[in-house]
Amino acid sequence: MLLELTVRGLGVIDETTLSFGPGLTALTGETGAGKTLLVDALALVMGGRPPRGIVADGGAAYVEATFARPDGTEVILAREIPAEGRAKAWIDGRACSLAVLGEQAAGLCDIYGQHEHQSLLSATAIRRALDAFGGIDRTDLVAARAAVRDLEAERDALGGDPEELVRECALLDHQVGVIDAAAIQGPDEVDDLLMEAALLGDAVRLRSVLASGLEELEGHERGGARDHVARLRSEILGHAALGAAHEALLDAEVALEEAASRLREALESIEADPVRASVVDERLKLLHELTRMHGPTLADVLATRTALVERSAALRSSIERQSSLTDRLAEATRRLRAEEEELLSQRRDAAPRLCDGIRAHLPGLALARSEVDVRVDGPAGEKVELLFSANRGHAPQPVSAVASGGELARLMLALRLTLPGGPSCMVFDEVDAGIGGSTALVLASALAEVATDRQVLVVTHLAQVAARASGQVTVIKVAGERDAARAQALDEEGRVGELARMLSGQPNSDAARRHARELLGAPDLDAAQLPLV
Repeated sequence: MLLELTVRGLGVIDETTLSFGPGLTALTGETGAGKTLLVDALALVMGGRPPRGIVADGGAAYVEATFARPDGTEVILAREIPAEGRAKAWIDGRACSLAVLGEQAAGLCDIYGQHEHQSLLSATAIRRALDAFGGIDRTDLVAARAAVRDLEAERDALGGDPEELVRECALLDHQVGVIDAAAIQGPDEVDDLLMEAALLGDAVRLRSVLASGLEELEGHERGGARDHVARLRSEILGHAALGAAHEALLDAEVALEEAASRLREALESIEADPVRASVVDERLKLLHELTRMHGPTLADVLATRTALVERSAALRSSIERQSSLTDRLAEATRRLRAEEEELLSQRRDAAPRLCDGIRAHLPGLALARSEVDVRVDGPAGEKVELLFSANRGHAPQPVSAVASGGELARLMLALRLTLPGGPSCMVFDEVDAGIGGSTALVLASALAEVATDRQVLVVTHLAQVAARASGQVTVIKVAGERDAARAQALDEEGRVGELARMLSGQPNSDAARRHARELLGAPDLDAAQLPLV
């Protein structure tokens, strides 16, 4: 509920502060006095755009509104609009962005009429209105959609298309198989093979050299080196002075014997084997191809095999999880489709009843010959449009495209009379445009009915409407060097004078004042008492 509104420097309003109570409050005044500026001020603190030229050159407008939330807490929304430069916004005295201001203002007040802040024009709001009227619960649909969305996200996180995963897994298995088929003996196998290839390639020469060397060490016919050392050692044996030489010759004899043994082993190990040389060459080619594909060394090839096996195992796990996930997603999608069908059925069932409820209020709002329809389409019936035609026999069109400001405000009033709930504060601007007489009385009763459980502000030129209000604010022009306007709440006598002015243009006319008092005490009328218009 709106508790207080302060306006400074907005259009012709220099400064005014108004307090508001529950029920119906009428905003009245001469044409052009500035009544609609109060609605503009409210629209601004709700996050709306300022109308062009609403701030004087070089000046700045300031609007502050205090609302009571449904939970009993209060919130202060404020806006400053300079003639030039950036606007500012505050919530409870703290600066904020326009978007945040709009979020905090949502649900506090709805404005119907000539202004941008008309929540029921949006498809989302009309759908919510239909759901509220039909008692339709979206909880299961929201949960079903969330389940499908979560499963789809899980599926995407697993790596996408299962067929692609299967193909990648097969490729990895092939690569591992190629490495395994090579039966690598270890990270040093290439080095070992290169040494063997070098020996095989030089086997004939090496055998000749080794055999010759062995003959020189062990030859008996012409005397080998080992025999020469042995004879020399025996010649000096027994001479104490030559003991060191004897020991040296003994060591040399042992070393030559060891060398001969090693030469013999080397000679026996080397064999000119063309077949083996070919095998070694082919083996080196195979290992070279593996290192070219998977790394510069066999250690890299073996590490790659480990990585390939791990990736393959992970893919197999993903494939298994995806198989299970596909089944779960199919079931979740089936449940979602069932929920959508159920909600579509409920909304299509509720739409004609909502139309009937709206139509029942139209005669009393000077819309007796108008047509309304609610069109429901799309998945779960979430595309909901309110259609309207002011003239019978003409196809209804989207209400935002064909309804005038006054028609729109009255149509929204009919909708609010039909719907349960709604915001705690509603503002109707020029809702009485184009009507009068007894129809105005029923319109006044309709506004008063809406205001029984909420706060309603109505900008009106009709005394019949203003008289039904529990409170009244008038906007008065003040002549001066710069014409201005001020707004003030009226007491009982002030209301009589203002109603007399609205009836006759003469606030002091005795006849008009008597009529005004009659209106203030007049009983309600309903649509059944009215002729069709």
